[in-house]
Amino acid sequence: MYRLIRMFSVVLSVLSLIIFTLIFTFNIFIPDKITIIDSNPYSDYNFLGIELLNFQSQKNVNLIQNKKSKDDKIQVNLLNIIPIKETVINNSKRQYVVLGGECFGIKMYTDGVVVVDIDDVETESGAKSPGKTAGVKIGDVIKKVDNVYIKSNSHFSKLLQESKGKELEFEIIRDGKKQKVKFKTLKEKDSNKYCAGLWVRDSTAGLGTISFYNPENNSFAGLGHAVYDIDTNRCLPLKNGEACPVTINGIYKSDKGNVGELCGVLGNNVFGNLCINCDVGVYGFTKCPNKEKIPVAIKSEIKTGKAQIVCSVDNTTKYYDVEITRIFSKSNDVNKDMIIKIVDDELIEKTGGIVQGMSGSPIIQNGMFVGAVTHVFVNNPKQGYAILAEKMLETSTCQEMQKHEQLNKAS
Repeated sequence: MYRLIRMFSVVLSVLSLIIFTLIFTFNIFIPDKITIIDSNPYSDYNFLGIELLNFQSQKNVNLIQNKKSKDDKIQVNLLNIIPIKETVINNSKRQYVVLGGECFGIKMYTDGVVVVDIDDVETESGAKSPGKTAGVKIGDVIKKVDNVYIKSNSHFSKLLQESKGKELEFEIIRDGKKQKVKFKTLKEKDSNKYCAGLWVRDSTAGLGTISFYNPENNSFAGLGHAVYDIDTNRCLPLKNGEACPVTINGIYKSDKGNVGELCGVLGNNVFGNLCINCDVGVYGFTKCPNKEKIPVAIKSEIKTGKAQIVCSVDNTTKYYDVEITRIFSKSNDVNKDMIIKIVDDELIEKTGGIVQGMSGSPIIQNGMFVGAVTHVFVNNPKQGYAILAEKMLETSTCQEMQKHEQLNKAS
């Protein structure tokens, strides 16, 4: 009897461990939100071979049963008994965009000035650092001096000179939070000018690739990741910006340990204005090209395997073969949802793989826009990360874009 009880306890313990392991695993990997296109009663969304949705038959599938509730949520249960998690069902219409693939020039002007370095000032009494004394840090964004908004580097410098050493109040943004610091300039020994010992930046320029145009609101998106300051490696706070044509005049090829880049000349003509710089790309408004629209895939429709990217590394927009090698169920990085591999011999011959400037290149699979290139693997430039197309499309119609759209119409 004792042996029977002991065996039963062991079996119960093993079963409990299996059940808790399954609950933990499914809770992590089952998505918090599942998108269904055009009220499709069946969505082929599975994990480890277990279908998560089957509204048409509403039957148990292996270990999982799902019941749709009135508030568009489903309760996922293990063995039809133990609740695992609640998943939101997003019923959406099929979205269409006009495909990009063209290189474009980016001119950005910051909202305030970004502190990129802090230096000493040589005074009569020795070297001192007003910035360090005030607690200013590299990466801070100075937005105001004594409640006056900073317009540019030269405007900031003028306000500092006019202070003649009196105490100023800086309004700064640090790690997304607003702070105020007291600051005093110091008179430099040789020039007799009042100096702050701060190196600041108010603009930047570069190039990338347009991912798509959204004909619904004449917006466009590119890069798939933010434009970062080269010195602080932080997202540049965008006040306004311009998109312009670019002519590619050379390519530094990528190889192991060395990321290449597209070299180009930015044109003077402006075809669009930029209004958002964020983790999922740069966004703005322009006249949507009169070209054929392409459907946007949702995550559950994307599969590992053959695909293509569209880019213009030699001023001609072309399709090149790639493979989607991995799709992450969940990612800690907002713009690293997939891994792609360049397999096109022509593109590899031209660029060595993925180079700077190709960020934003749209990815096509089964006739649908599925994502955009975002990053390159430094030690294997034939591979890189990509962001989901639906994420970028969602940002192109977000509330902030709607606000800018209204401002554009009013002007």
